[in-house]
Amino acid sequence: MKTVSNVVHGYARVRPETRERVQAAIDQTGYRPQLAAQQLRTGSSGIITLAVPSLTYSYFSDIAQHFIDQAQQRGRTVVLHSTSAGREQEVEVLEGFKRRLGDGVIFNPLLLEEQYFTSQEELPQPTVLIGEHVPDRDLPDGSDYVRIDNTRATADATEHLLQTGRRELAFVGALPTDPVRHPHGSAPLRIDGFRQALARHDLNPDRAPLQQVDNWHRHDGRRAVHVLLDEHPDVDAIVCANDEIALGVLAGLRERGRRVPQDVGVVGYDDAPEAPFSYPPLTTISPDKAFLARIALDMLIERIDGHDGPPRIVTTPHQLVVRESSRAATLDA
Repeated sequence: MKTVSNVVHGYARVRPETRERVQAAIDQTGYRPQLAAQQLRTGSSGIITLAVPSLTYSYFSDIAQHFIDQAQQRGRTVVLHSTSAGREQEVEVLEGFKRRLGDGVIFNPLLLEEQYFTSQEELPQPTVLIGEHVPDRDLPDGSDYVRIDNTRATADATEHLLQTGRRELAFVGALPTDPVRHPHGSAPLRIDGFRQALARHDLNPDRAPLQQVDNWHRHDGRRAVHVLLDEHPDVDAIVCANDEIALGVLAGLRERGRRVPQDVGVVGYDDAPEAPFSYPPLTTISPDKAFLARIALDMLIERIDGHDGPPRIVTTPHQLVVRESSRAATLDA
């Protein structure tokens, strides 16, 4: 049994001729390891749950692929779980599921209020939190957090537009101040970064329009830019809360006869797979998603293997990817 196990798991301590004989028997019988029996014997299933708000956002489907790729390199399997049904689904993830779905969970919450996290002294399963909807302090024992500096990243995007000579900037993607739908999260952080960059250039942040949307989808951005231009026709640059909104903004600008980048510069956030292929190609903030997936998985596996230290917080690097949508306004096509 031990020799077969060593062959199945690819361990090196098996003589080549023995490995060939065992592999031939495996091929002949069609043997496959039984996960349930393995979990009973070792206490580990090799399965990790990735819980995200929705796979309809291209950002989350993209990040899920990074986690799957990284997990496969570590001999782990990722189970995807969507919490799109609402807050109770998120509570169930954090409290350990009614039926345990693996050895640990990587969780991007959206609707849980900050007080909920700080009220949890310890989590029932190894957990790594990702995303922006998590407090930077008082994390529960048994958890870690991989974050992105939304404020600095959006300030970098805004700074880029200002350096191209634009001065009438707007932000599209403010959300309704609804404590149930949006208890906290990335929108206020990105607005802060937008305003900070304006202030550094001696522009009054309070004058810059913050265009509200119902959600962060393409149709929301398309509708929002029409409202924005009706009220602020002199806008020459738009910072979008994410790439989904930016793609909708680009469509709305075309409908209004506004040229990008000659009349209006546009930047997004997330570096979605569609960004290089939009018209024109979209300038955007690109979080290092491979880094995020790698660090989050490494920390989770350490927790699964017994690490019981205090919560750790790691910040994911980002970069501004400059494409055609924000080319200097003084240049014409």
